[in-house]
Amino acid sequence: MSLRLATPTLRSTARLVARQQPMGLVKIHSSVVNKSSNAATTTHTPDRMHGSYHWDTERAFSIALVPLFAGQLAYGASPVLDTLFGIVLPVHLHIGFGACITDYLNPRKAPVVGKIATAVLYAATAGTLVGCYQFNTNDIGLTELLARAWTA
Repeated sequence: MSLRLATPTLRSTARLVARQQPMGLVKIHSSVVNKSSNAATTTHTPDRMHGSYHWDTERAFSIALVPLFAGQLAYGASPVLDTLFGIVLPVHLHIGFGACITDYLNPRKAPVVGKIATAVLYAATAGTLVGCYQFNTNDIGLTELLARAWTA
């Protein structure tokens, strides 16, 4: 019974899909500079390395977390591993949240809120780095904290 009721809907959907025209090629950025255009509408010079250093840094911090975490599990609490973990983890989180802010609060959609969110992100990252330093030097350290939380 439900198949008979859904059949007209499927037919009309199939007709709509069949009527759609292909989109064609959409030109996003042009590397050809138009001589008749004014200077306000010209685009930047294309650079194939644009963004690659940022991606490499992001991947390096992500990959660095694996041996740091494994080293903490294997060797236990160590001031060197705690210090490195207290630096790499906040920077990794900063890069990730920065990408979210860039994607969802870009200047075109949210010019004021995006700047506020970026300022809050920098303040939170600085506070987290200072907090990790204080926790590692004046308290039990991040590795011991994780071990105690795991066994609690």
